[in-house]
Amino acid sequence: MDRPTTGRIVRYRGEQGLHAIRAAIVTADVETLDPEGVRLGAVPPLDSAFHVHLWVFTPGQQGGFHEYNVSPGAEPGCWFWPPRT
Repeated sequence: MDRPTTGRIVRYRGEQGLHAIRAAIVTADVETLDPEGVRLGAVPPLDSAFHVHLWVFTPGQQGGFHEYNVSPGAEPGCWFWPPRT
């Protein structure tokens, strides 16, 4: 599996309701995570090289939401790569 990097588009399966699949962008990975922000408690740490922080896009006025320390997988609350077409 390719390691996710900041700026890449992934899909995120929601944890609430119908577990909707949304587009998301990686906002931090193990290479770009600010260690000082983690030390100060401003940014959550990542559990592995495959965990990421995301901005999840949603339709409507809200526009999206943050998800932190998201693991890869197919179950709700995880990210996965979009299919190649």
